[in-house]
Amino acid sequence: MRRLLVVALFALGVVPAGAAHALPSSPTPRPEGTVAAGFTDSVVTAGVATPTALVAVPDGRVVVLQKTGSVRIIKNGAMLPGAALSRTVCSDSERGMLGVALDPQFSANGLVYLYYTRPSAGAPGGCVNRVSRFVMTGDTISAASEVVLLDNIGSPAGNHNGGDLHVGNDGYLYVAVGDGGCDPRGNSGCAGGNDAAQDRSLLNGKILRIDRFSGAPAPGNPFGGGGTEACATRGNTAATPTTICREIFALGLRNPWRFAFDPNTGGTKFFINDVGQNTREEVNLGVLGANYGWPEREGQCAQGQNPLCPPPAAGLGYTQPLTDYPHNPANGGDYITGGAFVPNGAWGSDFDGGYLFADGDPGKIFFRNAAGNTNYNTPFVSGVGGITDIEFVMEAAGWALYYVNAATSEVRKVTWATSPAASPGALAYDALSPARRAFDSRDAGAATGPLRAGTSRLVNLAAGQGAHRAALVNITFITASSDGFVVAWQPRTSRPPSSNINGQGGQVAANMSVVPIDTDGNVLVFSSVTADVIIDVIGFFDVAAAGEATAGRFTPVPPVRATDSRASAGASNRYTRSTDGPDSVVNVPIAGRYGITQAVSSVAVIVTAIAGASPEAGYVVVAPHAGAVPPSSNVNTNGSGDTRANLVVVPLGADGSIDVRLRGTAHVIVDVVGSFTDGSAPAASAGTYVPLAPTRVVDTRLGLAFARLAAGGSGSANPAAVPADALGVTQNIIMVDTDGWGYVTAYPAGSATVPVVSNGNATAAGQTRSALSMTKLGAGASSYFVSVGTHLVVDVTGYFSGG
Repeated sequence: MRRLLVVALFALGVVPAGAAHALPSSPTPRPEGTVAAGFTDSVVTAGVATPTALVAVPDGRVVVLQKTGSVRIIKNGAMLPGAALSRTVCSDSERGMLGVALDPQFSANGLVYLYYTRPSAGAPGGCVNRVSRFVMTGDTISAASEVVLLDNIGSPAGNHNGGDLHVGNDGYLYVAVGDGGCDPRGNSGCAGGNDAAQDRSLLNGKILRIDRFSGAPAPGNPFGGGGTEACATRGNTAATPTTICREIFALGLRNPWRFAFDPNTGGTKFFINDVGQNTREEVNLGVLGANYGWPEREGQCAQGQNPLCPPPAAGLGYTQPLTDYPHNPANGGDYITGGAFVPNGAWGSDFDGGYLFADGDPGKIFFRNAAGNTNYNTPFVSGVGGITDIEFVMEAAGWALYYVNAATSEVRKVTWATSPAASPGALAYDALSPARRAFDSRDAGAATGPLRAGTSRLVNLAAGQGAHRAALVNITFITASSDGFVVAWQPRTSRPPSSNINGQGGQVAANMSVVPIDTDGNVLVFSSVTADVIIDVIGFFDVAAAGEATAGRFTPVPPVRATDSRASAGASNRYTRSTDGPDSVVNVPIAGRYGITQAVSSVAVIVTAIAGASPEAGYVVVAPHAGAVPPSSNVNTNGSGDTRANLVVVPLGADGSIDVRLRGTAHVIVDVVGSFTDGSAPAASAGTYVPLAPTRVVDTRLGLAFARLAAGGSGSANPAAVPADALGVTQNIIMVDTDGWGYVTAYPAGSATVPVVSNGNATAAGQTRSALSMTKLGAGASSYFVSVGTHLVVDVTGYFSGG
């Protein structure tokens, strides 16, 4: 029997030879799926006729394909009324608008890749498959922007088109192509007798890998040199030349309807869901040069057989599936469809490293755990007959599994019940000296690599939680080409409604954050754009026994300027400057001044780095005088006068001073905001830290607390979540849509004058800049002064107890 994929959706046209048996009946859909305990299945939007595929847009929208040729957009949970794009397609049998992918730099270039079946009068079956690139602006995809990358891929029988496509972390476009149902060359047969998947001169039955801009075969593909050529548009017919196609990445597949890359790694790990013939469905590991054996093999067995069955002969070089299952509604299914890796840290720890894959009839989603085990008798979701694709989408509260159901014309989602991270109570700060680099996506290795736009990464900050409940980290955000943000939070809890750092396209930014960690010492990090991310651990906030501590309690001071290297040193501007190799070292004496004693474990300072005229990037590293220099930067500049500020918490040297090491940076300003007690202090609760779920207290865009500030303006906010006697707060201050060059100052409400300090700086109009502040409160409130017109957004993330 030659089964058609998604028979609930795809009407049968002409049945070619080899399809001797009747098709399975259409599955009967349920109003909602039966899901695993702790999960909920709900509708996102209904009335989506013949949906085939979906993909998440990093900004929260979702692109949905309709088989009949339309591309639709879900925005704010609702389907927009008009199509983003409509194409003339062949939509009989399994043909149509079949696959969609977004470019890794979509936020900057708007590139969308589509796989669809188009009419072609001279082709066998009258239709061929095409892969094209388009440009999307707003909610519209320009038809005139189409650039054809692959074309004339045979679809002689109407079925087995494949149709999925993704951009891998290596930057190349991967495309899944089915065997066409019947041999496009016409020299074998149909169904189980079709050997197109083994014919290396055809694109059918393969995974292809091409340059996403030109369509050229990707360097490193297994077939090149003499006897090979690019086959991108030459056609798959009886007259097609027999030279081997350079686009081939892997072969021997029947109908790889969907495949999925693992977003938890910077590598190119992907699984392929290949639809079987009569007996078995399979999931394969994507391997360069692999041959998965069709039509000789089906699942782990020879075609038409079920276990127990012998493996393939070693000399054939066939790659066996990771997992397969029988055609059986009790412990299997009938046709495999969508697949998605679970984002690590999103759901319970048992789901970390796992893979979800769907079957359309009777309608199930199975779960393969990190150890490679799948319980086919207990699916993750059941009762979703007609499911065609699945995709994780980042929502306001965290990750949700979206799926499209052709039988019910719906987009639905499966969500896990989460709640904000619980407050651990009073904590005391424990510095690491020197700071430790915990994660750098630029490093080589499977766990690293840039964070793709709209994905998250589980990052380990400590070997175990122990007494640690939160980490003080410096997050460095290296964006490629578009503005974006990073959110970091405790895994398996609700995503906070605020960002930790905002960055401009093509620049490097850094910001300090206090992030709760889980019992394994992990945090979850999400990026809205494709970017490199670095996380340096500065210290931990540990449980304070009975709510009291000696060391690690914060003593805020009214912010005061200690050093400005742009001016000469003197009695009110104390520093010395020297050279140490490539670094200019500014030594700043602190103990005994600004309300800071020698008996402190660390000081909290705002370090503002000012770049010179050169366009070259630079950075600043802060360390205790004569102490170990950490392998991490505190502030980054992007040349050409760029001015950046960041909070720095650093131990003092034995002489009570700190060294500020400048590389590629002209000047530095140091402002003091407080200190942490050392072990000689008496036990007390005053100054212990209590983390809070990020609470927005100012948003001038919405008129929260006060309106947009003009240059020289100020406003105040009294955070309701903070006790009236609190000494100070940690707050992330974001300047949004600045009018030009200028700065923001946070200071105690009720102060007689605005202190001459800056917490964050902007250097041009239209910028978004974020900076963490440890701010002393006045009358329970904080005030904000701006030297430039700007919107302000302020999120309070915790407070220091008043005792």
